Amino acid sequence: MTQQTDDLFIWAHWPAPPQIHAGTSVRFGGHSQSPYNDLNLALHVGDNPENVIENRHILSEYLNLPAAPIWLDQTHSSNIISLDVNRDNFSADGSYTSMRNKICTILTADCVPILLCDANGTRIAAIHAGWKGICGGIIEKAINEFSNPASILVWIGPCISSQYYEVGSDVYTKCLAHSARLKSAFEQVNEDHWYCNLNNLVKIILENSGVGSIYECGLCTYEEDSLFYSYRRDGITGRTATMIWIE
Repeated sequence: MTQQTDDLFIWAHWPAPPQIHAGTSVRFGGHSQSPYNDLNLALHVGDNPENVIENRHILSEYLNLPAAPIWLDQTHSSNIISLDVNRDNFSADGSYTSMRNKICTILTADCVPILLCDANGTRIAAIHAGWKGICGGIIEKAINEFSNPASILVWIGPCISSQYYEVGSDVYTKCLAHSARLKSAFEQVNEDHWYCNLNNLVKIILENSGVGSIYECGLCTYEEDSLFYSYRRDGITGRTATMIWIE
């Protein structure tokens, strides 16, 4: 589906209820200097913290957010937390809520940002899915926070495409150990290397879990260097934010 792109944000194009707002930021329009230029939103990548805080303020003002985004301490885990309760620990790679104006937010630079909502627009989630999180079951955990998988709508944000994501036998073996169905998301390069299609890994798990309404951004973080950060491409770099909230 065609994406609606503003100057600083790509809005998710999916048939979510009107009270659901969702999408992902792009890398330009901020204050960060090279190699984080421009709208880096991550405090953990070595950028000047003052610039990151200002970038977060720029995006919040631009989107007219009803509250501050909930920034997670991401560790490539399969941990998902509820934002419906007060907490001090935000070490997780996903969050969910049924409350209005709680902004589920994740940061990525090649991994898959996944947004979920139910058909009534009363429950939402956002997860950061790299291969470690996928093998840890983070997608299934997010689905389990909804009452009915068939009622879930999913938007898959920008991530690295398979032609730029070559992995070794460790990743291949662990993914197939998680689910043999994931084999079709790999293309063998040689005896111990494969191209891994993260987007397809996510879709296979979603479909196998009973989720049928899946919508894709279709943009590659590695290829679209003017729009997105890519850890595989640049190493030291920034992060964009993918977020969802109920108005």
